[in-house]
Amino acid sequence: MRPGLVIGARHVVRYTVPVHQTVPDLLPALAEFRRGQPVFATGFMVGLMEAPCMAAVYPHLKPGEVTVGTLINMTHLPASPPGTSLVAEARAVAVDGRSVRFAVVVADAAGQIAATGEHGLRVVDAARFRDRLAAKQAQLPRPDPSPLPGDTHGPHHRPRTLQRWPDRSFAHSAPPAHPAPSRQPINS
Repeated sequence: MRPGLVIGARHVVRYTVPVHQTVPDLLPALAEFRRGQPVFATGFMVGLMEAPCMAAVYPHLKPGEVTVGTLINMTHLPASPPGTSLVAEARAVAVDGRSVRFAVVVADAAGQIAATGEHGLRVVDAARFRDRLAAKQAQLPRPDPSPLPGDTHGPHHRPRTLQRWPDRSFAHSAPPAHPAPSRQPINS
């Protein structure tokens, strides 16, 4: 990384929440997300908080360097429905060699804080990163194609034993923080 990024350096990214970045869109394969509300998902908010940090570092990268996220600590405050205009501002609070930490605030057009927190990233050599990633991928077992949710007759269907917990209505009671260890899996 080239010198020049200093504590206090700021960068701003403006963004309008699109209709396809709501909670159900984040991980649609998981029922928990499909049941979510149509508001800007926290996972997408994390990405928006990362964007000005990355943009602040890019002018200081040497050829062949990239950034990778190393830390996120954030609070997502009020809901932002699609169409909401947001401004994410990052301010460098620590620069230590190839590691940089930012304070980040996201606000809507009315000035209401939508999220706040900190993000850390590290500058790495892109080729070395890709080599390490390829080595890690080579050690992973090849995944079997899994059936689509609800597909019980497709060519990839095979009976599986899944561990499931009873569905609980949030209107009546909150789900437990952690399932009781004595529960037995329910075969499906």
